[in-house]
Amino acid sequence: MPTITLALEVPAPVGVVVCAKCTTNHYAVGADGRFHCPCGSAITPRNLVLDPDECWGVTPAGLLAYVTAPVVALRRYRDARAVMDDLGAWGYELEAAHAEYRTALAELDAARALGLPLPEDTPVEIGRVYIAAVINPDGTYGGGNFYALGWDCTVCAPRNVDPSRQASHPCRNPRGHAWSTVNGWRRGADRRCAQTSRVLAPLAPDLPTARERAAELVSRRAAAVPA
Repeated sequence: MPTITLALEVPAPVGVVVCAKCTTNHYAVGADGRFHCPCGSAITPRNLVLDPDECWGVTPAGLLAYVTAPVVALRRYRDARAVMDDLGAWGYELEAAHAEYRTALAELDAARALGLPLPEDTPVEIGRVYIAAVINPDGTYGGGNFYALGWDCTVCAPRNVDPSRQASHPCRNPRGHAWSTVNGWRRGADRRCAQTSRVLAPLAPDLPTARERAAELVSRRAAAVPA
């Protein structure tokens, strides 16, 4: 019998199902295909009562959960992008689109975390952090600039004549920003400098995790290159 009583960390849009009998524990997948609670109750996904826009899935820890259906989240993402790309949008309308855009991205990333298939035309950037990374002479990671869909981005915001008052908008082109940064570094690089740069694109939910995975990627590549 499963003994899990608390849900391991999952993305915020994921709802982990709580046992209706004990109202404390969560359902963990069992060998019989059902989901079991430590209190002894068991259910199947057919027992769930979900909203039409939701679907069920299983967390990496094997717990029964639910999230906004990917097709619904993708539609919301596109609607928000349409407003954000409209040069005539401003004020409350634009702020509401920013919030909807970030929410839809989080929902799509949460669906991916549950292993749910995303629609074929889902942007490949969702869930990835694009890093314009500096590689030290010894092959180690030396830092970089980070871009991801939905993160605050001054490049995606209209230019302000006063740099100190430059606003940030949710990022819409992280891959392009990372490559532009690296190409700019390469054009202005001192040929005597042994540092190099490249674009990395790990799946990561936040900045600290992206930093860790960037360092791991660089170390792995350095180890694979013969001395």
